[in-house]
Amino acid sequence: MKKSWLAPLFLLPLLAHAADEPKKETHRSTKLGVCSKEAHSKGLKGDERKKFISGCIASSKQAKPAPAASTAP
Repeated sequence: MKKSWLAPLFLLPLLAHAADEPKKETHRSTKLGVCSKEAHSKGLKGDERKKFISGCIASSKQAKPAPAASTAP
């Protein structure tokens, strides 16, 4: 019973460190926010909104330029 209070003491610094790291926004989450705001401004709801947002995200994937291949002489 005496040792049961020691475990939280060892885990606390690990949990505190994990909470300090900020989460990076992915391209998808950023684009989702932009598409969602655009759908809201157009007044879309329900199935129309879902269609618009998935089309918006899909078009951003296609519009994303491919990395340029380097050509060595």
